[in-house]
Amino acid sequence: MFEEEDVKSVATEIMMYLHQRPMASDSLEGITYWWLVQQAILKNKELVEQALEQLEKEGILSKENNHRNTIYSLNPNFKPVRK
Repeated sequence: MFEEEDVKSVATEIMMYLHQRPMASDSLEGITYWWLVQQAILKNKELVEQALEQLEKEGILSKENNHRNTIYSLNPNFKPVRK
């Protein structure tokens, strides 16, 4: 049996998907694989974006814009603090 909070969390993810795509319908397997995985990917993408921005602000990463994307890499001037 799952915790009530876990069930509510999944229900929220399903509702977020349906809010964006009100005509969507699928099987249990489709909802699990396509809807919930897609929601997790979008959430993780936003989280990763924020983490990259933070690392850039801290001088750890450099970013370079090319024609299509922003490319991140280790800042060659970054010197890690040794303990």
